[in-house]
Amino acid sequence: MPILVLDIGGVFYRGWPDAAFWDRWTVRTGLDRATLEDALSRSPEHRAAQVGAMTADEAFAASGARLGLSGALFRQLAEDAYLSEFNERLAQAVRGLRALRVRVMALTNTLSSESQIMARPEFAGVFEGVVSSRDVGFAKPAPGIYLALLERLRAPPGDVVFVDDLPGHVEAARTLGLIGIRFEDTDQALAELGAYFPEIAASSRR
Repeated sequence: MPILVLDIGGVFYRGWPDAAFWDRWTVRTGLDRATLEDALSRSPEHRAAQVGAMTADEAFAASGARLGLSGALFRQLAEDAYLSEFNERLAQAVRGLRALRVRVMALTNTLSSESQIMARPEFAGVFEGVVSSRDVGFAKPAPGIYLALLERLRAPPGDVVFVDDLPGHVEAARTLGLIGIRFEDTDQALAELGAYFPEIAASSRR
């Protein structure tokens, strides 16, 4: 039976903020949208924290300081940007697979440790474990994070079905022999996963 591996950001949470977010945070911070977009998408501290080179608190404090914001406020901004609109429909479909003894892991670029992600209430019963870039010191699309996943799974790449919203991450996985599916929306992802996990297609129609 194949093993299912899922990205988190852009799959279980939205990949980029909606219009209401920018309206809310430009008022709250007094900064324009372009400045906030740059801080969220190009922060060198964020990239460093993703591979464990600094802590999340240090990254938020440094990014916030550049904008004249406290680290706590910048953390709130980042969490509102990315940890919103949880995909409960996908989570329920995945829980159904796990009930059938399908192995399900997460592979994610994140500032959080495996234990922190596993402790989130919304992920109860979803993953057997998480390969976090913060923990392993590599971020997608670097080969190292996929190799860490395969070592953790103790499975050949051809047995792994990997779902991610970013094309470059999917292509990097395919290069190493994993089966890659690009997440565009929940309907599309469940339909494509049905080719490898027929049970997920049936459960998603209920």
